[in-house]
Amino acid sequence: MTVLLVASIAGVVAGCSEENRYNALSFFFEGVPKPGESYEWKPVVGHAMRPPPPVPLATPTPGAEVVVVEEKHGRDWLAELLPTLPKDKSGKPDMSEGLSEKLIAPRPGLTRNAKDQPVLNLNVELVPARQPAMKVVFSHQSHTQWLGCPNCHPVIFKMKGGADPITMAALYGGKYCGVCHGKVAFAIPTSCARCHSAMGGGK
Repeated sequence: MTVLLVASIAGVVAGCSEENRYNALSFFFEGVPKPGESYEWKPVVGHAMRPPPPVPLATPTPGAEVVVVEEKHGRDWLAELLPTLPKDKSGKPDMSEGLSEKLIAPRPGLTRNAKDQPVLNLNVELVPARQPAMKVVFSHQSHTQWLGCPNCHPVIFKMKGGADPITMAALYGGKYCGVCHGKVAFAIPTSCARCHSAMGGGK
């Protein structure tokens, strides 16, 4: 039936004037150019509905000054350590709580002459313009217990509020917080409430 209808329309349009042809085609189709106008075809570009997969980070090459912690007597010290740490609400090891309870003590840095730095007690609120209820409270205190400021600033995060277009898609793509989280810190997809305080917060 559809084939016959299209064939009939094509036969009628072929013998019509340009104006009658326009009237007939515009009745059935959108965007038909008017008599005397030309039509420029534009490709339709779709956008990804899901965030891009994380980009694997290159493994740094150890330098001469890097301290290498070797396993002794074939023991996997990390596998032995994790079960002894406190757990967060999702049941995963809570490294920050283990640090506050002095169950673990990270070195000041990879180099032998690395010096420790003071912990910075500063919270920064990141409030999405369209979803203010989903604000994130970023704790410098919990992060500077582990890392020195140059680890994040200014390469990962600029030293100006709102200068970085931080989105969940960017995090899932391994940028901003995603540089560490999901690799050496708690995973993003299963720990929403640890950053978005409106979802319950806490550990």
